[in-house]
Amino acid sequence: MKRPGIKIIAGFLVVAVIACACGAFILIKMRSATQGAAGQTIKHFSFSSPNEINEWEEKLLAHNNTSYTVTEHAGRKCVKGDGEDSASALYCRQRLSWKRHPFVSWDWKAESFPVRKKKEALNKKAEFDFVAQVYVIFYSRFFLSTKAIQYVWTEEIPAGTVSRSPYTKNVVLIVLESGLSEEWKHEERDIEEDYRELFGEELSKDVVAVSFMTDSDSTGTTSTAYYTNIEIGYLEKPEDGIAKGGAKKSWYLRVPGIKKLFKSERKEKPSDT
Repeated sequence: MKRPGIKIIAGFLVVAVIACACGAFILIKMRSATQGAAGQTIKHFSFSSPNEINEWEEKLLAHNNTSYTVTEHAGRKCVKGDGEDSASALYCRQRLSWKRHPFVSWDWKAESFPVRKKKEALNKKAEFDFVAQVYVIFYSRFFLSTKAIQYVWTEEIPAGTVSRSPYTKNVVLIVLESGLSEEWKHEERDIEEDYRELFGEELSKDVVAVSFMTDSDSTGTTSTAYYTNIEIGYLEKPEDGIAKGGAKKSWYLRVPGIKKLFKSERKEKPSDT
């Protein structure tokens, strides 16, 4: 089933606008914040209780909903995403200040991939399905200016591959995992650094929502993945660009010309599609 319009991006932009409005005028209910080596955890979802999923809202992005159920898999309490010619996402509205070094981390596991007739691609609208995806959505006053980072688990595209979304330049995809895995994979993302690398500019907008999704509507097939241990909060970082020990950190980022030259020569720079 082909999903209408601009597919998932439009749906997430709607979510972002709603989240922005709510975050601007009300305090969102949070668990007690905890302090740790990483800084401050605002929310943590282990899904050890079925009630935890109630803090996540669902956004339908095609004719059929993906099934999300709290279960146990490979020794972990988790949410199972079962896609069957479907596309819907679970999202958590949570405002995180860009000034406080926001982070997101999670564990996930891919079980079965959408079946394709064409080669898997990040920059093509055709068969734009992925077994597992996590989104970080940023505040914007204007609907069409909303930006998001889309972390994806692919079947064949190498980890580290980066691409603009085929639906909007305001969403950038980066592959974190590729291929089947018998083990859980853990991800820890410094949102500030990812935004800088992917969009080529400094982060200056708050995070307003985090989301995850398994979909298979563009291929009209099925896919299955698992998600757990989702954590969002703030990293503990030295302020004013001064690293521990007194050394200045990433000074080149403040000089656009040098930044561009430096990035072009980085051997570890993710490849583009």
